[in-house]
Amino acid sequence: MKVKSALEYFKEEKLFTGWNLGDTLDAHEDRKSGETLWDNPKANQELFNGIKKSGFDIVRIPVTWMGHFGSAPDYIIEEKFLKRVAEVTGYANNAGLKAIINMHHDGMTENGGNDLGWHSVIKASKDQKGYDEVTEVFSSLWKQIADFFKDHGDWLFFESMNEIHDGNWGYDSDGEMNISESLKTQFDIVNKWNQIFTDTVRITGANNKERILLIPGYCTVAEHTLASYFKLPDDTTQNRQVVTFHYYDPYEFTIEGSQSSWGTEEDKKKLDDDFLPFKEKYINKGIPVIIGESGAVLQLYLKDKQKEEKAKECRLEYIKNVYSKAKEYGLVAIYWDSGAVTGDGEKFGLFNRKNGEPNSSHSEAIIKAITCNSQ
Repeated sequence: MKVKSALEYFKEEKLFTGWNLGDTLDAHEDRKSGETLWDNPKANQELFNGIKKSGFDIVRIPVTWMGHFGSAPDYIIEEKFLKRVAEVTGYANNAGLKAIINMHHDGMTENGGNDLGWHSVIKASKDQKGYDEVTEVFSSLWKQIADFFKDHGDWLFFESMNEIHDGNWGYDSDGEMNISESLKTQFDIVNKWNQIFTDTVRITGANNKERILLIPGYCTVAEHTLASYFKLPDDTTQNRQVVTFHYYDPYEFTIEGSQSSWGTEEDKKKLDDDFLPFKEKYINKGIPVIIGESGAVLQLYLKDKQKEEKAKECRLEYIKNVYSKAKEYGLVAIYWDSGAVTGDGEKFGLFNRKNGEPNSSHSEAIIKAITCNSQ
């Protein structure tokens, strides 16, 4: 391990942009994850070689662990599953990419508060018993994950959790940021879990003493990650933490697809307003910032090809501006790729998952718009 600050490491290794292996090791059904459950093929070396060839620097590999560990009191993770996660991270390392693994849909909660995983902030916030039960699993799993990967080099980062929330995504019924008394309890729990994650990883020793750790705020929402109630954990190793948040703004354009245009001066100015505070609060103080997920869906209009082409132009303009603005302020932006380009779901796919080639000329243009910042 190269014992230096995370910010120095990012600069020396020239980490500017990244890509997510989405809807793969994180895919799940009936409370069990499965690599091909969401219609993507198994990850392979050719895919990661293609990601590197396209100019990306880092790959985030979301992992959902539920269904692959036993019952109390030990919650033993299946060795076969651990080895598969290691194999996939190895593809990244072989290709010359840095890699991030996390605890992803274990905490997935649907709108309305229906928990789809065990890592429930709703259960944990109800009473001490619920908190203890969830935290016991969280701590045990991270101890095992950290111990399994403790000899991996500094190319591997750990991220504590992903988008932990109670079903409302950190907003109230009017779409404003929610800071109710009940939610303050959840903010505090996320802070506690980040501390437990940090302590658990460090105590396993070996390279984990200095491993770079990604720390998200509540729901990985930008506003909650900038707020005073978000606390970075105390760490026995100084300057090896990274703050992370997700950026899908405006939601109507980037995910929902109900808005087909983007690119006004007001739209572009909002990127400054959203990204500058992270530079001022964290980067200027020596703490790197990763936008762990970002991007915009492909919008298809089979009965209106003119509208479809305009939406593609706006998508490309959005990506150019998000990634260039992130680089300007020193943020490392990682594109969310679900693998999908057809169907009714969110179409974020850029690559042919079998060979690592761009899946269309439009995707190739998007990729170039992202990676031109890796100079």
